Amino acid sequence: FLKFCGLDLATCKSGTFRGRTKLSKHGNARLRRALWMAAQVAARQRDNSFRDKLGRYTERDRHDADLRRKALTALTAKMARVVHAVIKGRTEYRPFFERPVPGGRTSLCTGREGATATL
Repeated sequence: FLKFCGLDLATCKSGTFRGRTKLSKHGNARLRRALWMAAQVAARQRDNSFRDKLGRYTERDRHDADLRRKALTALTAKMARVVHAVIKGRTEYRPFFERPVPGGRTSLCTGREGATATL
């Protein structure tokens, strides 16, 4: 599905030359743009797992525009995976929250105390 959206990574290679890895953009441009705009809205919402993930992506340097753009791209890919799972499973969207574990991994929890997340 990420390839269909054009959100997969591609590297230009030829012989021993290896170029930069970037988005392929060979997919549906309208769908990619709709997901990009949805990710921006989700990042601005008060309390949801997408905003939390964006915060973890950009915690190194909050003022780096390039890092923020890459984090929003990763957030867009995450949103595309969620959309695909909801459509494929024919279920209603049930938000879940991720919380960081001291070991560096991310564990899943079913909800947050007093939080109402809607998308």
